[in-house]
Amino acid sequence: MSTLIAAFLPRSRHDHPTTPGIPPVVTPPPRSRRGRAAAIAGLTAALTLASAAVGAGVASAAPPAFPDNVVVFPDRDFVTIEGYQDRIGQTALVEVTRAGQVVGSAQGVVETGDVAFEINHPGGYCWGAGTDLAVTPDIKPGDTVSIRFAGALAGDTVVQDTFVDTKSSLSGNTLTVTGRIAAGIDRTRLEQRIVNPDLTDLPDVARRDVRAIPGGPAQSAKGNYRSALFVVSDRFTATYEFTTPEAAQTAANGGGERMMAWQVEDEDGNRQGLTIAEYGEQGGPGMGGCPVGPSQQGAPKPGDAAVVRSGDRTSMQVSWTPASAVPGAAAVTGYSVVAVAKTAAAGQQVQVGTRTLPNATSTTIAGLAPGETYDVEVRSLAGPATAPALQMSETFPVSSPATPPNPDPGPAGPTPNATFDKPTATAGSTGVTLASTTTGTEIYYTTDGSEPRMGDLPSNNALLYKTPVVITAANTTLKSVAFDKDGNFSDTATAGPFQPTAPAAPASPTAVAATALDRSARVTWTGTPAATKYVVTATPASGATPTPVTQEAPAGATSATVAGLTNGVDYSVTVIAYAGTALSPASGPPVTVRPVATVDRLTITTARWKAGDFRVGGTGSMAGANLTVHRVNADGTAGAAITGATATVTAPVAPATVGDYSVRVRAGGPTTNPGRIIVKSDKGGATAPFTVTNG
Repeated sequence: MSTLIAAFLPRSRHDHPTTPGIPPVVTPPPRSRRGRAAAIAGLTAALTLASAAVGAGVASAAPPAFPDNVVVFPDRDFVTIEGYQDRIGQTALVEVTRAGQVVGSAQGVVETGDVAFEINHPGGYCWGAGTDLAVTPDIKPGDTVSIRFAGALAGDTVVQDTFVDTKSSLSGNTLTVTGRIAAGIDRTRLEQRIVNPDLTDLPDVARRDVRAIPGGPAQSAKGNYRSALFVVSDRFTATYEFTTPEAAQTAANGGGERMMAWQVEDEDGNRQGLTIAEYGEQGGPGMGGCPVGPSQQGAPKPGDAAVVRSGDRTSMQVSWTPASAVPGAAAVTGYSVVAVAKTAAAGQQVQVGTRTLPNATSTTIAGLAPGETYDVEVRSLAGPATAPALQMSETFPVSSPATPPNPDPGPAGPTPNATFDKPTATAGSTGVTLASTTTGTEIYYTTDGSEPRMGDLPSNNALLYKTPVVITAANTTLKSVAFDKDGNFSDTATAGPFQPTAPAAPASPTAVAATALDRSARVTWTGTPAATKYVVTATPASGATPTPVTQEAPAGATSATVAGLTNGVDYSVTVIAYAGTALSPASGPPVTVRPVATVDRLTITTARWKAGDFRVGGTGSMAGANLTVHRVNADGTAGAAITGATATVTAPVAPATVGDYSVRVRAGGPTTNPGRIIVKSDKGGATAPFTVTNG
């Protein structure tokens, strides 16, 4: 059973709104989750998910294999990392990626327990912990949330685009919930729930939530109600038919409408790559002191400013490294650059300055007093260009070179606004290159046909030229003008029209290799610098039933894990590199890999004790595996073996794919109920802790 069960246990942190005012924890103290772990384990071993497992399909990411999981709650910008108990004490990097850009990140240390760690939830880590991206991301559908150890990808989840968008409506004893579902979402891997702990007090429900899975109406296996879930186009509708008005009204009062979707469902029904959308939940920081969200970010501070003052001391050129807004925050709209006189007259210091466009990295400040010394302050501007909405960053002060008390203005400089050669434009494979024959000039340009110069300054639409201009629209006319540090400028040059240049196809990845894993394969390759992403495809052998599975990897990646494969089936693996919309030929020849179970999978379906009779039953994935039953230690690990409690897994009988086992100990068995047990295999597998019942 996957995290979906954990998400709806009584008092589960997954069901409650964020608690404000809880201080952030950068390195959280050990937290006891054993009670929660035991409850999850009991459900995991005892229950079968209501929706049927589906065959492996096309996957756009690599969700981890059970018991590991990356669970995303986008409405609260909250992530739970579950499992990874083979990495206890290791530091993991969790990143939220959107369109190839990292929009949120945090580091966390894996702890003992069913939950390795959490981000943006009380008791967990803040977004930005251990990284330099101090922002709580506004997680959106389509984002990828990944986990890495020492740079190696260990699993990721693509946030599914389906959510409740309307409060539930009640008509008689029927409750209806509706919402949106985007194209591409697997219509078989869905579940809608309504959560209200008050439902547990009603005998015809007797649980804290009601659930609807695709199809129906069908009688619930637990609770006296019928439910259905249907999808038409981009809308889903879930209905609940209760036997009493009280139950219907209690469900309607819950306010806990949830929509779940997951990317992979394995052979045991575990839901991997899980998104839980929570209607009405508030996004943003989950604990006091954590970084604010993108919309609350102020203007970022620029840096690395430099000042060069003219020979006659009446002007100076200021250059700076531009500032980058955090992803999702208000973009930098320009810069304020001022020179502040150090000499105070009548209690005031004279300042002279300019405001520039966002792409500018330098400006010239004129009108300076030759004998004065100035401090220079550079600030970025963000948001609308009018107060009070305009944001201004903290200053980045830079002292100008010292000025002698009686400076020598030196020879007369160039005649103001004297013209020189206008820029030239040359089209190339990387864009249009602008150049000036006069050294020491800066070129400003426009691509919308407007003038790049207004008076003796760049126009508001002009952009500072740094790298070749990439043409994105057909028949683009490019206008440009060159300025020197003293404010002189050239005539305006007009060039074009230019056409967009199709991106060149990158070279194919090489040295592709694949390693077989349990229901997955680890693929490595040598990439190409031009790639913006890679797509790995695992195609089953001719005649096999599974469909091809794909896995995307970002630029710079050299490996990926392709999940959702079928053990015992040969797959041909290829890798393609993308450069924008251009793609390389597939790597070749294809590499063959056959996924194989390296550790068997065990479940407990029943465990009962009474005096003189101890019985345990369940399933195992490897016939002939020898099993032992163990008591559970206080920390949740397997303890001492129970005398005589052994069994062997039988061979499966078609159409079943797993075998059974049965343990029964009478004389010499436990004299009291063992409490919690774990079943272990000589093939390496083990169950989660399971609670033994009396009787």
